[in-house]
Amino acid sequence: MLTEWKSVGIALQEQSDGMNAGENEQFPSVASEAIVVVDLVESTAASNLFGWYAVGRSLMRDLRALITEVGRGRALQCIKSTGDGYLFTFAHPTAAEMAALNAIESCFELLDLINKRNAKLPEERAINLRFAVHFGEVDVVENDREGPHVSYTFRIEGISRGSLAMALNSIPPEQFPLRNYVLCSEEVTGILNRRCNKWATSSLGLLKLKGFSGWREVFLVLPHSEAVAAAT
Repeated sequence: MLTEWKSVGIALQEQSDGMNAGENEQFPSVASEAIVVVDLVESTAASNLFGWYAVGRSLMRDLRALITEVGRGRALQCIKSTGDGYLFTFAHPTAAEMAALNAIESCFELLDLINKRNAKLPEERAINLRFAVHFGEVDVVENDREGPHVSYTFRIEGISRGSLAMALNSIPPEQFPLRNYVLCSEEVTGILNRRCNKWATSSLGLLKLKGFSGWREVFLVLPHSEAVAAAT
């Protein structure tokens, strides 16, 4: 009988160990990364008017190629289609916060590249973008990222002129750009202020973002030279 109970005990322990191992395999690793969400402005309208296969698909492919190009050498970690744009992230091997600088630099290099690209193509094939950049811990999923910081970045990307109507201490809605701009979170603004004087940030105001409590300050990012020129 004792031998039987020992056998049962061993079997139950093995089952428990197997369940724990399975549970551990289900949880992805966690990393501190800069998260970027980019959206093709008015891409749906262009696809509906000219056709997805004629225009929409090529715009997405061109954008993906450009993201890969600017991410090369900046520790680009993943890139995933979101339908009308992409989610992509950056890391840094020695100083996690530096990933935010990689992200901001990539956004503005992309804007420069699409400006040159658009000058050579018909208007219907032009790419116009809006970016949101945040920094935080993410669940590392193959070719994807998950977690509340990812959701938060999407909320920032969704800010529009209409969002400012309910904001506190906001800029006038007409001052909010319609295309080719970069927004960032308070966390990214803090990193830029501490680590780099190449970029300037300007507060849009305090906003309520769906799914997140409290008021959140969101910033427009500009090259420092442009910010100085706009202030004079």
